[in-house]
Amino acid sequence: MARRPVFYGWWVTIAFAIMVFLSSGVRFSVGPFLKPSVADLGTDRGTFSLVISLSLFLYGLFMPFVGRLVERWGARPVAILGTLVFGVSLAATGLVTQMWQLALVYGVLVALGLSATGHVIGSAVVSRWFVRRRATALSLLGAASMAGMSLLVPVTMWLILTVGWRWAYGIIGLGGAVILLPLALWVVRESPESMGLAPDGLPRESAASDIVGTERTPVLHAVRTAPFWQLCGGMFTCGFSMSLLSAHGVPMLTDHGYHAMLASSAVGLLGLSSFAGSMALGAIADRFGPRPVLAWLYGTRTLLFAALFLVHGSPTTLLIIAALGGTSMSGSLAMTSALTADIFGRFSVGSVFGTIFVVHQAGAALGSWLGGVVFELSGGYGLAFAIAGAQLLIAAAVSLTIDDGVRCPPQLRPAIVEP
Repeated sequence: MARRPVFYGWWVTIAFAIMVFLSSGVRFSVGPFLKPSVADLGTDRGTFSLVISLSLFLYGLFMPFVGRLVERWGARPVAILGTLVFGVSLAATGLVTQMWQLALVYGVLVALGLSATGHVIGSAVVSRWFVRRRATALSLLGAASMAGMSLLVPVTMWLILTVGWRWAYGIIGLGGAVILLPLALWVVRESPESMGLAPDGLPRESAASDIVGTERTPVLHAVRTAPFWQLCGGMFTCGFSMSLLSAHGVPMLTDHGYHAMLASSAVGLLGLSSFAGSMALGAIADRFGPRPVLAWLYGTRTLLFAALFLVHGSPTTLLIIAALGGTSMSGSLAMTSALTADIFGRFSVGSVFGTIFVVHQAGAALGSWLGGVVFELSGGYGLAFAIAGAQLLIAAAVSLTIDDGVRCPPQLRPAIVEP
C-alpha cells in the first residue's frame, strides 16, 4: 500500500519555523550584547535600551505593512527582500561607532528585516494551509521562536567572548542570510489553493465545510470588536515581559553574581524547555481551543518572572527554574494568531494579527526601555519585574473571557440564475 506524501503545508511550516528561529533568536540575543556594546560605544544602559525600544517598536509598526504586502504580493517576494535586509543590516550593526548609527542601522533597518522574516508573516501563511491542525502548526512556529532563544543566546555570548560583539553581529547576519534565502526561494508557497490543494490536505469538499464564510475580515471591521482588543491587551503584556527578559534578563542575572555564560545558558534553557512543551500545547489547543491555553501561559509566566528575580547565589536553583519555567514562554503568539484566524478568517491573519502585533511591540518597546530606566534610577530591576508580573496576571484573567465566535462579515456572492 503506497504511503501518502507529506502534506506540503508542513514543509511551508518548517521553512517559516527556520525563519522564525533565526529572527526570534536575534531579538532575544540583545541581552548578551548590552554590556560590551555600552562599554565600547561609551553610553549607558538607559540610552542603549532606548535604541532597542525603537527597534522593537518599529518591528511591530512595520508588521501591518508587511502583512498587507503578503496579502497583495505574496509571501515569497516579501520573505526574499526581508532576508536580504535582515542579513545586511545585522552585519552592518557590527560596524557602528556612534549611537545615531546604531539607532539607524539596528533601530530601523534590522527591525524592517526582522518584520519580513518573523512570526507574523509565518503565521499569516501557515494559517492559510491549516484549519483543523492550525494550532499545532502555529505552535511549531512558537517552538522555533523558543529554540532560537535557547540556542542563539548562548551561541551569541560565546561569539562575543571569542571574537567580540562586532564580529558576532557580522557572523550572525551573513550566516542567517545564507540559510534563509534558499527557503524563501524554493520552499515558501502562498496557500494550498495555489498548488491545487485544500487546507490540512483534506479533500476539497471536506475542507470547504470547515471554512465557508470564515475567510477574511477587514482590519477596520476587526477593530470594532471586543476580541480584537482583548487579544491586543494580552499581546501588550507578552511583548512587555518578553522584551524585559530578553534585554535585561542576562544583565540582571550577572548583577546577581552569576557568570555571564551561566546567565546566558539559563535564558537559553528557558527556550529549550519551552520548545519541548510547545507541540503538546498545540495539540491541546486543537482539541480544547486556544483560549484556555493562552490564559495558562500568561498565568504561569507570572510565577517564572518572580522566581527569576528572587533567585540568588544558587546556580542549580536557577537552572531548575529555567527548565520548569520555559513551559510558560512558548505559545502566546501561536495561540493569539490561531484565535485571530478562528475569529477573523485565515486570510486575515497578515493584516489583523499584524495590527495586533503592533501593540505587542509597543509593549516590547516599553518593557525594554523601562527596564533600563528603572535600573538607572534604582540600581536594580525589581520594580520592572513586578510590573510585568501584575500585567501577566491581568492578561490571564482577560484571556478567559475572549469570545472566540466567528466575526467575519458575510461574503456576498452573485446569485446563479437558472436559464
